Amino acid sequence: MKIKMSRRSILKISISVFLLAILSNWIIEPISLNMFSKIVTPISNGNFKAEEGYIVSKGQLTENLKFKETADSILNQSILSNNFLGLSVAVYKKGWGQWLGSAGYSSKRDQNEVNDNTLFRLASISKPMTAFGIMNLYEKGLIELDVPIQTYIQNFPKKLKGEITIRQLLMHTSGITHYTSSLDAMSFTNYPTMEDALNIFKDKALEFTPGTKYMYSTYGYTVLGAIIEEVTGLSYQDYMKDAVWEKSGMMVTGVEEQKDYENKARLYFKLNDLHIKSPYTNLSSIYPGGGIQSNSEDMLRFSEAILNNKIVDSMTLNLMIDTSNSLAPAIGDTPNGLGWNVFEDPDYGRVLLHGGSQPGAGCFYMIYLDQKMAISVLSNSYGTRKYTFDMARNILNSLGK
Repeated sequence: MKIKMSRRSILKISISVFLLAILSNWIIEPISLNMFSKIVTPISNGNFKAEEGYIVSKGQLTENLKFKETADSILNQSILSNNFLGLSVAVYKKGWGQWLGSAGYSSKRDQNEVNDNTLFRLASISKPMTAFGIMNLYEKGLIELDVPIQTYIQNFPKKLKGEITIRQLLMHTSGITHYTSSLDAMSFTNYPTMEDALNIFKDKALEFTPGTKYMYSTYGYTVLGAIIEEVTGLSYQDYMKDAVWEKSGMMVTGVEEQKDYENKARLYFKLNDLHIKSPYTNLSSIYPGGGIQSNSEDMLRFSEAILNNKIVDSMTLNLMIDTSNSLAPAIGDTPNGLGWNVFEDPDYGRVLLHGGSQPGAGCFYMIYLDQKMAISVLSNSYGTRKYTFDMARNILNSLGK
């Protein structure tokens, strides 16, 4: 039986196939790199640099080369296993030195390889940076942690369930809502100021009485950004540049604005073994909790600044990592302080950590505080956070005590 098709039907089918082909190429970008074969690209040369003034003896040099070989192997295996499309890793240990390693693609379309200067979204690693900005104001006596936030942002509505404090915002116990779904987390609207961004949620009821429960909230950090802008009279970006990034010697770190950046990683989603193109989302509503971008070289500088008390003093840092009032364990989460998750490792002592995940990013940052060493793992695919955590732990453990 023959089926006759009209010219109109044939035209519709042809157009549909054509549009589907264009859409597929846009998403998979291009098909040949990711549909039928794994992505294989040589690792960029990982490099080790001894700390300035530190004399590397023959024995110590051998040990460092062994670490480099191990770290290179971990990065290469992750790319060969398709855990990542592109990633960059930075390791710092006080008195030892630093190591940088990068692998994979920053852009499938252009087949550009990642390097140590490639810019990545930090996602929720933005939160501990904002916490340092807030605690810098605390050290200067410009804010208090346990007074109502209306002390600083009078336009924020008072809530029936109780008053919110800065400490509660930092510890995710304020009751302010988080995203209601993955789609809710994808914003395409630009907000000029943090006060403008508050309009998204400021009139919503709290989820619970402040200080009684733990519920992770990126929007809670948007409130902290609004407090920073009101107290200092500066934009969140300008204040953070002065109080945190320049103090740390960070050269390129900042909020992600809607403009072209040189050497910026494109955004992808990991879907099983595929890395498909992600839509570009606007981060202006969540700059303090998920809108900062950086590269591995700057993350090295951030680690060095934290471990040498360049941003806040040791007493303030100890206050930030105090978990005695943490409510996170009640729901099975890692104990948290002010901007950090913190736990005690039986072999390495106090560990500070924070991960991040959003369209075009999966990342992890970890500090072994008592061992004076830190690592950042940055990738350009959503869905890779688990792998960034595993990599951070394995590489730091290979460095040892």
